[in-house]
Amino acid sequence: MELPDQEVESKQEHMASTDIVSALIVMAVAIVISVWALKMSQPSGWASAPGLVPFLFASTMFLMSLGLFITAVRRNGLKVLRTRLASFSSKNFFQDTQTKRSLWIIVLTAVYMLILTGRLPFEIAGFLFLFSTFAVFWKKGRWLKVIIASILIPLFFSLTFRFLFSILLPGDSIFDFIL
Repeated sequence: MELPDQEVESKQEHMASTDIVSALIVMAVAIVISVWALKMSQPSGWASAPGLVPFLFASTMFLMSLGLFITAVRRNGLKVLRTRLASFSSKNFFQDTQTKRSLWIIVLTAVYMLILTGRLPFEIAGFLFLFSTFAVFWKKGRWLKVIIASILIPLFFSLTFRFLFSILLPGDSIFDFIL
């Protein structure tokens, strides 16, 4: 069953307005991460700085979000956003599933960045962040996959950056205690 052209266009414009808000939030977070990463110590120059990887990720996030923002503006996102804001209802906003998921990822990312990173070894902080994120977004009943992915992804990054590229990651590493 195909939607009428006008309804498809309306959904695309609605999504464009959402993309504008998302892009602005991600750009703001990317700037905060970049500033934080640039303030990290540099043991023997930028090549060994633990803030290098977060800075590169944040820069990439910023550029992709800027592209999303520009595309959304071209798709009438600002006009639709103004209309949506004029008829905003906080009751409907917080009942929306997409809003709940977006708020969850913002909270989880903030906890990871502001509380876990630097206080726990990178691999443990990464496991906690990924496990909680997957628990919110992944289909229920796949706990073994969630646990395995949450363990393997931070270990892969840690081993790759630490031993292959000799780049420190934020916080200590469990390998500091093992080796």
